[in-house]
Amino acid sequence: MNFYPYEEDSLLFSKKSARNVFIVLVILFFSVYIGSEQFGYFDMALYGYLWATILCFVLLTIRITSWTLRPPTRRLWKQGIKMMFSAKGLAFVLKTLYTNIGEQKFIRKRSMYRWAQHMFISWGVLFSFAITFALVLNWLHFELVEPKTYAAVVFGIPLFRMGVDSPLAIAIYHGLNWTGIATIIGCGMALYRRVTDEKKLVEQSKEYDFFPLFLLIAISITGSLLTVSALWMEGAFYLGIGLAHQVTVIIFLLYFPFSKFWHLPLRFLAVMVPMYHSMAEQKPCARCGREYATATQIKDVQLALEKRHLSVPIEHTNLHFSDMCAECRRVSHRLGGYGAKIELGQAHLILEPTGRNGLQLKKGGKQ
Repeated sequence: MNFYPYEEDSLLFSKKSARNVFIVLVILFFSVYIGSEQFGYFDMALYGYLWATILCFVLLTIRITSWTLRPPTRRLWKQGIKMMFSAKGLAFVLKTLYTNIGEQKFIRKRSMYRWAQHMFISWGVLFSFAITFALVLNWLHFELVEPKTYAAVVFGIPLFRMGVDSPLAIAIYHGLNWTGIATIIGCGMALYRRVTDEKKLVEQSKEYDFFPLFLLIAISITGSLLTVSALWMEGAFYLGIGLAHQVTVIIFLLYFPFSKFWHLPLRFLAVMVPMYHSMAEQKPCARCGREYATATQIKDVQLALEKRHLSVPIEHTNLHFSDMCAECRRVSHRLGGYGAKIELGQAHLILEPTGRNGLQLKKGGKQ
């Protein structure tokens, strides 16, 4: 069977990537412009971080565009967005986000150790992203309104005031230190597990499994050392530590879209999957009658396979192999290999092998 690329237009990826990158850059520009109050509160100390962040968003946009152009994911994404516009669909998305991102039950089912490790890393990184992007893109800044009082300003709107030595101010100013500690704990747990279970992790590799953890630890340690230098060392080594921290953060941002960290945005994008499976009507297997998938899912699988010229229809019928559950597909293939007839009890059809690794309607095979 010949293999065809998933899109006939070879320039489609380039055109859609260019369009999406342009949209992202326009949104970023206006968000920075509004957040910094027409560049009035632009922090030049974060200039290097800013360009690395913009490039990270560009690369991430290209990666997501590539992901959504694959026939299965493209179909899944379109169906998910369509379902999400209903009240039931939106409620399902919010519930799934809480379960998969908030509680992360899919990890807790495996082991409590892995769940705790994953919670430390994921929430440490997510909160670090939130704080870093808000500051680097100038969405958030602090204005001195009184000698010992600051106002937190988000997109030019003052939200609240706080004393410079208040518990709230200490919690906010050291937000990246708290998230860094959580990340270090989680990465330490992950490294311990990878070293002790090294023989069990067959697909483990240094560049894929260990380097991201060391990179996160380096970012967290150098960031915390900036605070140590400023508070307890009278600024000693601050410039060198700051440069080391900036280098590690920039490496992380450029490495992020093409590394193991890619599964972070993918986890949010994949929230469509459980909604896609649960909100449509279930369809019974054409052979045994057992419900195994939704009618929408089966139809979309057939369309995706047809798009790639990999469709496997049952000749002289309106059915495909995907109209049977996995077990019945295996049984039918095996029966066909022996030249035996295959009865589809639910579809009231009798099939026979085509001699080309396929099935067709047996002559007079309608029950």
